[in-house]
Amino acid sequence: MVEFIFPFTELIPLTDVYLPMNKYKTPLLKSILIFLGLLTALPQAWADNVLWKSGKSLYIKLVDQEGDAAKPNDQPVTLDTDKVVNALKALQIHGKYTKEEEVSPVFSIQQAQTLGENLAKGLQQARPDQDIVFALIKRHRGLLSIETVDYVAGRAFYADGKLNIIIGDYDRPADRFKERASQSMGGGEVQYFFNNGSRGSKSGFKKSVITGDGISTHENRKDWFLVDVDTASSHYMARQKKQAAQEGNTADTEAARLEAARLAQERREMKLEMARMRKQMEGGSAAPKTVEERLQTLEDLKKKGLISGEEYKSKREEILKDL
Repeated sequence: MVEFIFPFTELIPLTDVYLPMNKYKTPLLKSILIFLGLLTALPQAWADNVLWKSGKSLYIKLVDQEGDAAKPNDQPVTLDTDKVVNALKALQIHGKYTKEEEVSPVFSIQQAQTLGENLAKGLQQARPDQDIVFALIKRHRGLLSIETVDYVAGRAFYADGKLNIIIGDYDRPADRFKERASQSMGGGEVQYFFNNGSRGSKSGFKKSVITGDGISTHENRKDWFLVDVDTASSHYMARQKKQAAQEGNTADTEAARLEAARLAQERREMKLEMARMRKQMEGGSAAPKTVEERLQTLEDLKKKGLISGEEYKSKREEILKDL
């Protein structure tokens, strides 16, 4: 028996229709009440499938598996959230405009964090006949520090021990003409409709994904990633530790260089001060110092380490002879 939630908090079975304090059996009224129940139940059912939403266009949600899906997914499945996030951060492609040896991440740090957290949550509640689709934004600064916006959209599911990610739209720029037109007419935020990728056909994603370390692609599909979450996460963390160690060594070297420069400067200043005070002791100043002043200057030189014990003793005897 299928049941729907009715606004009056009563249940509406398809076999019998109830209203508070009354029971109706007429087919027409029964149909009307069932329709009203559907209107109430469908928004809630849709909301239950939304894992994350921002504005009109950004989302992560559960949807029915594609009609051409070959087999059910291995879901629900429990995955460690941090490992899923790290595995997404591990995904890299060859640079957009650079040489092949230069790489860039598939997802920004914020995208990987948001998507990873919600994938872990969604896969834990997803049925075998459901996928997770997503649309995310990335903001970055281009030439002349002008902020640009682009979008990435795709689908994800878990099968054969791997996290499957199919990219639909990638680096899709915002429609500036549409944005300006909407703003000028007071329409507010523009709603976009994205390609969430498909098992049955390739998308326009042409980047070369860096495979290995738990990451591969599905047959001849560049847009379809197969991710061993544990392995990819482990290699990502190892890579981060290595990078941190290298940066630490660089920082230590720079700190040592700065400390050496500081000590050298102090030695130069001490030598200049010692030369100045010696000149004063030898009568180079305009007003000759008294014996008491000369002895005090000598004491100051000794305390600052500017003269040795032998020099101190010799000079002291020399000054005392003038008494």
